[in-house]
Amino acid sequence: MAIDLQDSTTSKTFNQNALSAADSAFRLLIAGPRPLSVDGRSIGHGVPQRPIDLGELKELLLTPQAGDELKDAVWAHLVRRSRRDGPAWVIGCVGVAMPGLKNLASRTTQGCPAHVIDDIVSEMVTNFVAQLRRIDLDRPNILPRLLLWARKGALRVRARELASIEICAETPEQVTVSTEPFMVLAEAVRCRVITPDEAKLINATRLEGQALRAYAARLGVPADRLYKRRRAAEARLARAIEEGQVSVSCDGPASNVAG
Repeated sequence: MAIDLQDSTTSKTFNQNALSAADSAFRLLIAGPRPLSVDGRSIGHGVPQRPIDLGELKELLLTPQAGDELKDAVWAHLVRRSRRDGPAWVIGCVGVAMPGLKNLASRTTQGCPAHVIDDIVSEMVTNFVAQLRRIDLDRPNILPRLLLWARKGALRVRARELASIEICAETPEQVTVSTEPFMVLAEAVRCRVITPDEAKLINATRLEGQALRAYAARLGVPADRLYKRRRAAEARLARAIEEGQVSVSCDGPASNVAG
């Protein structure tokens, strides 16, 4: 599949997530009297033979005159700097790739709830950064290959998240929740359908809209483990509601069950 490297997003912005954080950090790195720069003499391929800050370099790569050989030369240089010179150059790589990453984020998050978008974008950026250490710089199309790996991560999280949402949607249509969703979770805990930790997980990442990866990071546990735990808990909860074990109304039969 072809990856669009241009920033063609017009209808969606990514606020308060991994992509916007990286973009803000990149802007700081290219601001001021000493912006993060490359020496054009080390790139060749017709670029100006002088220091070029990464903001200017990003714009140069988007021009019609920028050929594939130039792009690969630039990206080979940037990736080597990220491996050798530390975090600032990792952010620099993400910033130069920002047009392609934004376009990819727009495509892979289309139709997703806000909290799902955060998790998809987080995994996309994580995969992109991880591949900076692994990508084969002797093969052509360095940036498109980096973006393909980022896309794989984004689609993997999208599939998991939407599968979890579909499980919640399996609750019969005739069931109407006439009490606060948190109270339904509390009753499910009292009925031992889900654990207190599972209720906290669902409340935080579903009702409060926190990104699951951020929640997992705060707990110090792998996000994949929490995906599986939440999916299993939501399946039990949906089944318990369908069977009447957990009440979804203020006067439901299970509302007085002692914990």
